[in-house]
Amino acid sequence: EHTDTTVAAARRALDAVAINTAFARAVLDGVVPGELWADRPEEPRAFHARHPHTMSLVWGPAVGEVADAVAARIRAGADAGRPEWLQVEPRWADLGWAERIGGPLTHHVRLNLAFDPAAFPGPVAVPGCRVRRATAHDFGWSGAVRPAEFWPDADAFLAGGGWVAEVDGAAAALAFAAFRTGDDVELGIETAPAHRRRGLARAAAAAMIDDLLRAGRTPVWACREENAGSVRLAESLGFVVARRLPYLRVLPRDAA
Repeated sequence: EHTDTTVAAARRALDAVAINTAFARAVLDGVVPGELWADRPEEPRAFHARHPHTMSLVWGPAVGEVADAVAARIRAGADAGRPEWLQVEPRWADLGWAERIGGPLTHHVRLNLAFDPAAFPGPVAVPGCRVRRATAHDFGWSGAVRPAEFWPDADAFLAGGGWVAEVDGAAAALAFAAFRTGDDVELGIETAPAHRRRGLARAAAAAMIDDLLRAGRTPVWACREENAGSVRLAESLGFVVARRLPYLRVLPRDAA
């Protein structure tokens, strides 16, 4: 349990990080029951936050000073059954994280995409599909991108906003606010396996984006570079790649 002073220091340091950090901010703000580590109780200068969706971030002005301690924490967590997708703020990037952490891990690239309103096509119609606002029932979506990993309850989920593409009365694709920082809203999107490759995620996401724009908010998109479907979908809705960032998948040793 961290003091308000520690959390405030973590927020100030996070404000100086010029990449998409919405998932770490959700942990600091107590939106989700994540984990926060600081290098010391008084005047901390290095931080590691882990979101329940297994994304994590290392940041702070003490660049490299406690890298080994952070790496040991990450390795211990993975070996205890808490694998994570690790991202570090750019100042910490060239510290040999794979070697410091050791054990099984894989290298990836995380994309931060920026939205170009002029390239947004507007709402998208798909034959045989009805697009509607999300309801409390949709909080129970059971796919890999579950609203329950991003919001504490259905009310918070609905306050963030969401849209559903239905086929034959059943939810087939969901787009929702996964994170919100000020007026920036990062999207969480998934299509049920039986309904993929029909444009349903695009229809739900377009409705979500249109809703955000009408409210004066800015949609945000992030995904792994290898997720070609997500990249194509984002680009079709007006997003362009703004940053490419190293991303490590840290796995438990018994996964080797």
